Amino acid sequence: MTSLHGTRPPHPMRAEDYANEFGAMVAQFRQRRGLSQGQLAHAARLSRTYIYHLETGQRSAPSVRVARALLRALEIHGDDRHRLAIAFTRLTGLPLEDEADGADLLDQRELAGLLVRNTAFPAHSLDRLWGVSAWNIPAMHLFELDASSLATLSRNLLGVVFDPAYRARFRPWEALARRLLADFKYNTRALTYLPEYRDLWRSLRALPDFRRIADSSDPGTSAATSFIFQMRHTELGTLTLRTTVTIFSGASDYSIVTYLPGDQQTLAIFAANGWQVLGETTS
Repeated sequence: MTSLHGTRPPHPMRAEDYANEFGAMVAQFRQRRGLSQGQLAHAARLSRTYIYHLETGQRSAPSVRVARALLRALEIHGDDRHRLAIAFTRLTGLPLEDEADGADLLDQRELAGLLVRNTAFPAHSLDRLWGVSAWNIPAMHLFELDASSLATLSRNLLGVVFDPAYRARFRPWEALARRLLADFKYNTRALTYLPEYRDLWRSLRALPDFRRIADSSDPGTSAATSFIFQMRHTELGTLTLRTTVTIFSGASDYSIVTYLPGDQQTLAIFAANGWQVLGETTS
């Protein structure tokens, strides 16, 4: 059938066209992240065969659960998330109201930084690969960091601890390094497929003693929620500190590490510096 102008109307898209559209988007976003089909399958908890069939248009009815898993694994946000959601609805007829959409309205990094800056104890935030994204003023004082030192030190917590010059302030250093490495291995055990994880690991292995300790540290079966270590401060002397880690439900890409006094001497030092102590508030 032709139109009044003698041209044929556009051919309607078929089910296989929608499947190809959705699969091509998944492949595009996967390649942009630098992931193989197997790595994406691991991240989304799907089979590699399923990913292959999805990308080649052989899956015409992926579930909402699968679509949400892909959004999380591929870290798709903003316009790209909207495009994939439209393609999913065209393919399946189902709306994709991803549970993470509300969290995206408030950037998790900025939220973590805001909470850190309003914490009276020394604190900083960490991303999921332990990049330090925000320090508060008490933490910068405690660890003797300023703008210039932050510019030269690694932005990764392990990079700071293994820094050849900076690590001398921790007592005993190797015990702390082993504890942190064990926790890092445990916390990132599901992220080793990420290209940025491999880049980070490669850079850390170039630091003195990192390879030796990493090759002999056991990730264990759980991460320590709190541990005690000592450090030397040029003005405050020896400090005994206890860590506490806060992880937010639904926003697990960022955590907050707070440093509390580990003995009475350090408690007195905290109080003298105006850092909040139990039962008191700072002005």
